[in-house]
Amino acid sequence: MKNLFKIFTLLVLGFLVISCEKDEDKVVLGNPSASTLTSDKSSLVLTKDNEAQNAVTFNWKAPDYGVAVAQKNQLQIAIKGTNFASPKNVDLNDGDIKATYTVAEFNSYALDAGLAPNVATDIEVRLSSKLGNYEAINSNVVTIKVTPYMTAYPSFYIVGEASAVGWNANVAQMLYKKDNFSMIYTYLENGKAFRFLGQQDWGPANYSLDVTGMNNGNKYFKTWSTNLAPSTPENIQFNGATGMYKIVIDADATVKSITVSASPINNWNPANLYIVGTVNGWNAGTAIPMTNLGNGKFEYTTTLPAASEFKFLGQQSWGDLDWGNITTDGNTGFIGPKGSNGNIKFDGTGGSYKISVDLKLGTYKIQPL
Repeated sequence: MKNLFKIFTLLVLGFLVISCEKDEDKVVLGNPSASTLTSDKSSLVLTKDNEAQNAVTFNWKAPDYGVAVAQKNQLQIAIKGTNFASPKNVDLNDGDIKATYTVAEFNSYALDAGLAPNVATDIEVRLSSKLGNYEAINSNVVTIKVTPYMTAYPSFYIVGEASAVGWNANVAQMLYKKDNFSMIYTYLENGKAFRFLGQQDWGPANYSLDVTGMNNGNKYFKTWSTNLAPSTPENIQFNGATGMYKIVIDADATVKSITVSASPINNWNPANLYIVGTVNGWNAGTAIPMTNLGNGKFEYTTTLPAASEFKFLGQQSWGDLDWGNITTDGNTGFIGPKGSNGNIKFDGTGGSYKISVDLKLGTYKIQPL
């Protein structure tokens, strides 16, 4: 009995000792000190010829809580007077107290913040530091007058399980580009993800939504239609009904938007597809049937003299199923539906050509044999 009492006493004492040690190990955070930010430049005129040179250096001191803690630090860049309503956030490495950016890097940040190219604009920069669930602490504001330069509008290639090409970067489908706009009529599948590449490869350029949690290298679009949502850390999720859609990207540096809307023609896999044009005197009743390869693909081989023009029909009449060159007359290789197309114009030389159409992908090809 005495032994049991001794064992019980030792267990209680041990519990008290461990509890005391745990209390002593608790970290108590003090009130954080103010953070500070400085810049070595107050004015910047950025030029493409100097994009590899250093543009600006920032030094900072993050808030001090009295103990060593890991904080998430960002530089926030915004047009002066906007009260940082929609800043460009640049992540900083924890523990760093200094960062230098090249002309190309800072030009990109300025454009992402909404600055117009070739216009001197005052920006405000501050250090934002966040510890866990605590409210972010912001530093003093540094003002810099920046004149960014226009970069070439990027090309966009769609890839992903929501798209017609799947996750195969080697066949990622480029959108039709004219000036700052890129567009395509193509297939998208509900509840699945996609994104855009800048090439038919996984690197270097990737484009997704500019939201917290997205990889910095993927952040691009500032606004998007309601049927899109972020799928962090890389992709965009499509939440519309499965079918054919018009994708429009505005790559203007002050816009960077993506809009996905339903195509006027939702049928990407009709039973038949016909060619009508100068090859048959524009007689829809005798439109020439193409070979159905399945999955929205069709082909036909014919002679195309100089100044040939034609379109594709889903019936041997001027009905609703009507496809041609995207938007206007031309030979872009991109399909546009009725109401948003023109004639396909091809200056053949009298030789034989294979005409291929992929309605699901939104493209056509004219290849000599």
